[in-house]
Amino acid sequence: MWKPKDTLKTVRLSQSINDEERTYVTMRKTLIKKWLKDQDIDCKLEDVPNIALLGSGGGERAAVGMLGSLCQLAQDDLLDSLLYMCGVSGSTWCMSSLYSNPAESLSKSCVEIIKKLKGPTVDLSKAVEWLKLRKEQNQDFNLTDFWGAFTASYFMKEMNTCCLSEDAHRKIIKPYPIYSAIELDCHRQGYTKGVWFEMTPHESGFSGLGAFVPTSCLGSQFEGGTLREKRKEMDMVLLQGICGSAIADGQMNNAEVVKKIWGLFGGGKNVSNSGEDSMRLEFVSKGEVKVCNCLPSRVVRCVSELIEYAEDPDALKTWKVIATLEQLLKGHVSSKGEMLWNMDAERWQRTSLMERKKFIEKVSLELILTSDSWTKDWEDQSCTCNAKGMEKTMEMTAKPAMSSSERIRNPGVPDKLWIVHTIFPLVIKWEWGTVSNFLFKIQATNVPSRIASKEKIHLVDAGLKINSPYPPILRTSRKVDLIISLDFSAGDPFQTVRSAKTYALLLEVPFPPVKQSVWEEKDHPEDCYVFEGKSPEVPTIMHMPLFNLQNCQDEEEIKKEREKYTTFHQHYDASEIQHIMEKAKDNLKNNKNRILEQIFMAVKRRKNRKSVAQ
Repeated sequence: MWKPKDTLKTVRLSQSINDEERTYVTMRKTLIKKWLKDQDIDCKLEDVPNIALLGSGGGERAAVGMLGSLCQLAQDDLLDSLLYMCGVSGSTWCMSSLYSNPAESLSKSCVEIIKKLKGPTVDLSKAVEWLKLRKEQNQDFNLTDFWGAFTASYFMKEMNTCCLSEDAHRKIIKPYPIYSAIELDCHRQGYTKGVWFEMTPHESGFSGLGAFVPTSCLGSQFEGGTLREKRKEMDMVLLQGICGSAIADGQMNNAEVVKKIWGLFGGGKNVSNSGEDSMRLEFVSKGEVKVCNCLPSRVVRCVSELIEYAEDPDALKTWKVIATLEQLLKGHVSSKGEMLWNMDAERWQRTSLMERKKFIEKVSLELILTSDSWTKDWEDQSCTCNAKGMEKTMEMTAKPAMSSSERIRNPGVPDKLWIVHTIFPLVIKWEWGTVSNFLFKIQATNVPSRIASKEKIHLVDAGLKINSPYPPILRTSRKVDLIISLDFSAGDPFQTVRSAKTYALLLEVPFPPVKQSVWEEKDHPEDCYVFEGKSPEVPTIMHMPLFNLQNCQDEEEIKKEREKYTTFHQHYDASEIQHIMEKAKDNLKNNKNRILEQIFMAVKRRKNRKSVAQ
């Protein structure tokens, strides 16, 4: 451990790595040197190769695959060879959990994470509590906040409120972590240099532009390259939301997104039916606390029922719900409620199954997206959903008033109603990853006006661009010799390599040659491909697709695995988690000797790199 320098509160414009990362790298390489000696590879510190492990995106499939891969690397005593660990999207979910305990080695952390993944989800009230606090503290509250809370509590099953910059002061027992995102506007405008955004314990910024700020200051207000207002640093929950927000590209329509969000928090049949799944919010009495029967709560219950019935809308059951909604909302909803007012029991009985499905979907969507018009009781002091109203009720019954933390955790407060009231209006606005732009009004030749003129930037899932964190590792200042690329992508497992090669050509950074014939193996890939760097400054890439001809019987089984374990699969059970982990572990186990061989070759290239420089 070393004592870091005082953090500078200014923008750093440089293509080099910062001094703190350089110090970490040097100290980490002393450990790698000892590991190399144990493998009978004796070399000087300057000849220790820079090895980076890359984890692609792919939702929970990627998070679990990354975890399985690391478990096998630990079992094969290969973890200590890694200098960098980089991820995008689902792989960063795994990384954020791995680095949450600074005292634990990666192998011990893997064991703990497996237990969490196979256990119950975090209680919904804790996720909502975090969201409420974020909303109070952050004027840029948006859909990424919600997505972070959901990702952390539902997939990774922990609300890790540590900050990335806290890793800057910790021991070097783990590889240096790099989390990746992209800037949405630059992505849409096709401005390559301004797209890729990296976040490390010390600095965060644009990899291609060479523009960075201290990670502890990311989100704070800068002007002209100087800090103007320090704001609270984002925690790992929000970081997971930024890195995993693949739906931010806007390709899904509002109906799809609303249904997904509603389903994730307990409405609809796409949610796990496990009894231990505590994310399902049931509107029932708990203990002595009675569920609030205000109008908004009752409407939410009705909408939940409609969504539950959507796939098989029994005429009698659904009419009872629709009739109740009509009574509840009369006078509260404007033209959006016309479908309800124009329906009667006799007409409903005559509608076809398909017509009922369409009606239910449209009414549910309209009610959710117009929640402001029927949640006015939220502010009514007579409503027990409201904290003030609850205090008033308790005072009348001679009970002590609750603290703010007790109110927010109280099971009588309908968390789902809060989500409807607060989150669903954000779907209409459709704003993701809003962060204060630290390059605002900066005068620098390498920062274009299209970026410097914006007060805000939007950081989203890097899976929308390359889906593997090649850009930060291809920075020539990091001098990476060997890249171990773990590909958990959906579909074509070589798209990440193809996209990375294009990026390297545009930015004129070294990238190894890849035979054209490799692209033709996308439906039946091998478990490991080696794309060899032909000169000292060009890294070698070991590329490992998750599903392949070695851990699957044939092309047909590969296809079935891809179809079953989709990116937006909502929550794998314990057996599915174990299955993906075993597939990922097989890839590393079967290629242990090839990895060792490439590490040995990397040492030789490092020596050649030094001789060329001289």
